[in-house]
Amino acid sequence: MNIDYIAIGQRIRKIRKKHFTQEKLAEKLDVSSVYISQVENGKTRINLEMLVRIAGLLDTDPGYFLAGVAYQTQDYLKSDLASLLRDCPPERLQLIYNVVKLIVNHGELPAATQR
Repeated sequence: MNIDYIAIGQRIRKIRKKHFTQEKLAEKLDVSSVYISQVENGKTRINLEMLVRIAGLLDTDPGYFLAGVAYQTQDYLKSDLASLLRDCPPERLQLIYNVVKLIVNHGELPAATQR
């Protein structure tokens, strides 16, 4: 399987421009702006860990960078939700549970609970 690092870099650049400059993204990742430029131009092979870190900062599904599409299947969403909840403290889990239950039962949060 060939990985198209140029396409990955182009997708990163497209989303990155909506959020950060190369310099700001590099600062947040503790890498050089030259590295970000090389990744975006397909000159440096990005590793999976860095791809996931960039996706997190850009609030983007890492799959989009790899395949050009965001995976939003129910299984993916359930898995992603479970991983987000894994490290939550019990009191926060209870709050999240209550909010989700309200949304599931009523289709949205009741007006009195919205801020």
